[in-house]
Amino acid sequence: MSAHLSEWTLRRLHAGELPGKEAELARTHASGCAQCQELVKGLEANQARFEAEIPFERFEAGVERALNKPKARPSKSLRNGVLVAMAASVLLVVLVRPMLSQPPVNRLKGGASAELRVGGGGPQRGVLPGDTEELEPGEKVRLAYVAGPYRYVLAVSVDAAGEVSELYAQDGMSLPVEAGQGRHWLPDSVVFTGSGYERVVTVLSEHPLSVEAVRASARRAWEAAGGKVEAMTTLGSGGEETHWLLRKP
Repeated sequence: MSAHLSEWTLRRLHAGELPGKEAELARTHASGCAQCQELVKGLEANQARFEAEIPFERFEAGVERALNKPKARPSKSLRNGVLVAMAASVLLVVLVRPMLSQPPVNRLKGGASAELRVGGGGPQRGVLPGDTEELEPGEKVRLAYVAGPYRYVLAVSVDAAGEVSELYAQDGMSLPVEAGQGRHWLPDSVVFTGSGYERVVTVLSEHPLSVEAVRASARRAWEAAGGKVEAMTTLGSGGEETHWLLRKP
């Protein structure tokens, strides 16, 4: 092993992502290396600052307010192995992975952004747009956005078979965004059942988009990618898209 562990290795160790033998060697090294210990302390401080910014009570209160607004509720339908958890009791605080000091978001024009977080089974974490994230059994997904100049938001997912599921919409159309330029959480959490890849996409737009039109665009994009959801790059929805690729257990 080198004189010092890389920052990436220490981040993975802190996040519980190193395999058994590698984790044991890394812990042994870090316990006797002052420089590596300092880096670990910095990672812990970053995590503590993030948790202080989003305490459970404030997060849950924001979710409860969202749940009281019918226009922001997700689709109640169960299709394509997508289960939307409707009870407030299953909502959770999803904290960013310790390796990240700030939530990973996709920056769009005019200050708009989109965010996805995972929690409930394995380590709680944020997922970088464009990344592939392994889900643990029973883990839940939360989505958020900052509207910026956009007036509407829509969220769908595409599974390995090319089936497109509506996650968040209203009467077959995009949802009007919440008032204010801050971050808004889409209500409730989403559990993806089955196995294999699932692509989650949020679409911010200046005008409402039809779910059926977005579904058709997504299907064409899936076909253009050779039937591989992991190879898709865009839906061609007509709005600003943010993609995350999840791998279900």
